[in-house]
Amino acid sequence: MAKEIKKEAEAAAPQAEAAKVQSTEAPKAEPVKKTAAKRTAAAAAKKAEPAKKAEPQRVDEVVVQFGGSEWSVDAIKDSAIAAYAAEGHRASSVKKLTLYVKPEDRKAYYVINDKTTGSVEL
Repeated sequence: MAKEIKKEAEAAAPQAEAAKVQSTEAPKAEPVKKTAAKRTAAAAAKKAEPAKKAEPQRVDEVVVQFGGSEWSVDAIKDSAIAAYAAEGHRASSVKKLTLYVKPEDRKAYYVINDKTTGSVEL
């Protein structure tokens, strides 16, 4: 009986192979071509929608708080430039200002134009 089933399976195998080949072969479709009008419309749509850039957030004021006191960074900046001008320099010559605030010493140290250093009381 097992021999008969094996013979039937061997006889059915070529037919199953042919059915698999037929089912996997899909008819070839012709490629879809865009017309010139469609291409132009698509290009115009891309140009019409410019990419939106996120604008950086602006900080209006920075305040340093320490030990129950507070100081505005803008006021410290103005004090540092005034101290620089008091040393005989022109305030308009300040191109770069770096501030180091040490509230525990109640002082702000400054470096102007990477050359001149000093400090101001807070």
